[in-house]
Amino acid sequence: MHKTLLLEIGVEELPPLLVKGILTQLKENAERLFTSSRLDYKGISTFGSSRRLILWEEKLAVQQEDKIDEEIGPPRKVVIDENNSLTPNGEKYIKAKRVKKEDIGIKKLEKGEYIYIKRKTKGKSTLNVLPSLFIELVNSLHFPRVMKWGEGDFYFGRPIRSILTLFGKDIVQFEVAGVTSDRKTHGHRYLSPSPISVDNPEKYFSLLRKNWVIIDPEERKGFILRQINKIISSLKENGYQAIILEDAELLEEVTYLVEYPTLFLGEFNHQFLHLPSPVLRACLRDYQKHFSVIDDNSRPLPYFLGVKEGDDRYLKGIIEGNQRVLNARLTDAKFFLEEDEKSPLREKVTFLKEIVVHKKLGSYYDKTLRLTRLGGKIASFLKKDENIKRRVKEAAYLCKADLLTQMVKEFPNLQGIIGKEYALYSGEEPLVAEAIFEHRLPRVSGDNLPQTEEGAILALVDKIDTLVGSFWAGLIPSGSEDPWGLRREAQGVVDIIIDRGWRISLNYLINECVKAYKIDDETVNSSLKEFLKVRVANLLRTKGVETNQIKAVLKIGFDDVNDTLKR
Repeated sequence: MHKTLLLEIGVEELPPLLVKGILTQLKENAERLFTSSRLDYKGISTFGSSRRLILWEEKLAVQQEDKIDEEIGPPRKVVIDENNSLTPNGEKYIKAKRVKKEDIGIKKLEKGEYIYIKRKTKGKSTLNVLPSLFIELVNSLHFPRVMKWGEGDFYFGRPIRSILTLFGKDIVQFEVAGVTSDRKTHGHRYLSPSPISVDNPEKYFSLLRKNWVIIDPEERKGFILRQINKIISSLKENGYQAIILEDAELLEEVTYLVEYPTLFLGEFNHQFLHLPSPVLRACLRDYQKHFSVIDDNSRPLPYFLGVKEGDDRYLKGIIEGNQRVLNARLTDAKFFLEEDEKSPLREKVTFLKEIVVHKKLGSYYDKTLRLTRLGGKIASFLKKDENIKRRVKEAAYLCKADLLTQMVKEFPNLQGIIGKEYALYSGEEPLVAEAIFEHRLPRVSGDNLPQTEEGAILALVDKIDTLVGSFWAGLIPSGSEDPWGLRREAQGVVDIIIDRGWRISLNYLINECVKAYKIDDETVNSSLKEFLKVRVANLLRTKGVETNQIKAVLKIGFDDVNDTLKR
């Protein structure tokens, strides 16, 4: 006999970009725990949003499978004679083990035939197994940052406010963080906030849909995309060749942010169209979570698509409010741009002395000087011509100057991006400006890699400088903690070297950086190389190389990453 299992963990709002990963963890951990607990099921699915994490399990057995253990005993001849009768020692053995002769068997091992005892443990009722399993499951979820609330010592991504658990029509009784499980959930936080009682899991989806919650993230995403297409079609009917600027990350964010999305079209003042496209996008995206509208030539149009949580009630007022806030934000951006452009990027560099990276690492001006020297040295090592070497040094000198701009102070994600814009405005060479932008790449996993030689060299140097300095300052990542993003920087080093096909020694890069810092600490080199070794292994793994092959190749060496890949 089988029943459907439902678990819903109601939480205060999680960061939406974390939810997909947490739901993946929930599914994988549940599969592991249910399998190890000998609970048979047809399939496990997860759903949810930033306010609830849902586990749905089809056809879960009502009883654990019986467990049969085999306990290896002494050699056969000690227990059973040639006539297949118990020896005197055999009699003592089965008495000590409290078994009968029929409970023992014979197993052939490398050393010969041995006695084993079959022990059968009858499976428990699933309803009795689930409480402890669920507590373990909730505790198994990992978050980049956790919160503690109340008087206990329980940590989670956000405070847990409710737990719904049903196995068929039965409540699975357990408690986590002072919250006791029951059969109640909540609908949409604005449109249906009152508690809802769920009789059985089969009614759960339709019941929540009636209360303005779309449980399935894929269904929500489809709902958003259909509304986007409808709004864009209406713009085209009015003569605009409009499309939505593709933004998979923003789409994922709003998908998990809202439980019943309603899209709307807003408009901002045409005078702001002269702002650089990255600035416009930052104002719309980073603060308002709006989608940008562009034409066929990728030029911005004075429109945006916003997402409202809930239905279309009061939509006119919401559109007006969003337009008012956005126009104010764009006015600020226009002012920041005008203030920043009063002095060229090059004049800002010396003021980097006022920004301290870390008490052991000095200022960003110190980093700038290191990057300039190292950039030229690495360009020479790679046998690049004098023009590339010069542009690398120019870009290295300017690449951190945008940290002093009003625009980057207001929009930190524009670092490098706005540096390129200001470099072009200040009359710098286009390839120098492009290298300023590319020195930050890749910013996240799956991001683009630098496309120019100058940008790739500067990005490599910047990342190695950050890694060496951070390891020297004791900022080495531990466990899940990596506040300086050093794993990302190290992976960037490996990815850039592979992408460019450079035959350059990791040891050489580290040692040149160590000299630039004037460090006398051999542990920095050894610990950083081990750190990079893991990144090389990750790269090989993503290319489908088997684990035993990775171990064999890395044991020979990994100093030349491209040579390692070829091996």
